[in-house]
Amino acid sequence: MINFKLNESQIMIQSSLEKALDENFDIRKLNMNAEKAEGLNHGWKEIKELGYTGIITGEDKGGFGLDIFDFGLTLETWGSKLCEGPYIENTLAIETLQKSSNDFNKLIEDLTSSKKIISSVINEQIIENNYLEIRKTKNEVEVKGEIINLPYFDAASEILCLGSLNKEIKFIVIPQKNFNEIRTSKTITGQKLSDIRINCNLDSERVVDSEKNLVDIYFQLFTLSKCFESIGAANTIIKMTTEYIKSREQFNQPIGKFQSIQHMLTDLYISYSELKELVRYTAKLPFDDSNFQKLVSMSKIKCDEDLPKVGWIAHQVHGAIGFTWDYGLHLLTKKILLNKSLNGNSILHSKKIIN
Repeated sequence: MINFKLNESQIMIQSSLEKALDENFDIRKLNMNAEKAEGLNHGWKEIKELGYTGIITGEDKGGFGLDIFDFGLTLETWGSKLCEGPYIENTLAIETLQKSSNDFNKLIEDLTSSKKIISSVINEQIIENNYLEIRKTKNEVEVKGEIINLPYFDAASEILCLGSLNKEIKFIVIPQKNFNEIRTSKTITGQKLSDIRINCNLDSERVVDSEKNLVDIYFQLFTLSKCFESIGAANTIIKMTTEYIKSREQFNQPIGKFQSIQHMLTDLYISYSELKELVRYTAKLPFDDSNFQKLVSMSKIKCDEDLPKVGWIAHQVHGAIGFTWDYGLHLLTKKILLNKSLNGNSILHSKKIIN
């Protein structure tokens, strides 16, 4: 039997983060950031102050020693408040380095304490088959190539990349200063993306030695993390819509009393609840469970199919106010649509389920 209840510490993790994020939540600033890509990164400061950058770091390295499920719960809150910053990238880099046979202990401690920050775009490298070229020379490696659409380049001190070394795909940790930024663009939520280029020699210890399936595990964890984030955004949409139908009146009564509106909100909540429990259940599984990869892909497909509908129906129920600049509903819908565009489409994940 599956236990869907959260324990006291998990509830505290979510509530403390929500309280911290609420203090500086300003929808107008988020709108300005979406339009002008000002690099606001709402919520990132609070994550660092609460020490959540070390949520899955071992206690011996200054972290909380929690697991991916607990990390996912923070991402629900993170997504619900439209936060931006390299929280997922930094945390999953720590998870990757902890599984390496290299001595990355000092770097892990620095990432945990926010002295250093890692960004990456690993999943898009995998999907686009875009790997850096790595060639070994004595105690060094020569690295060259380009990485496209990297988020949070300016905030990072290190970049976690994938490169091809003797036809084997390897993680490599590269100082941000070794890259040149050649182009920039922005997402529909205003997040800056950087195209970067590298051509330099590095210490060979920068190449991460690990089990062959570590790249696959990273892909699954990042995909699942974005599902958690989208669930958080959908939760806020449903809360906003529920409050709206209680206060908006037509024919001298709240529109929430109309049966057609009740049916629409019921469908939204059922889709959201089913998906939330699927993603949470998947996060509780060990990575080597035979069902883990399939359930991650199922979660991704269901997110892409169901959550955009949550946004569209919410806009329909709200009417004109749902499209106004200062109401904020459009930002949540954009976040869900942005995440839908990442980590592969339904065709790719359907193949993963079949295989």
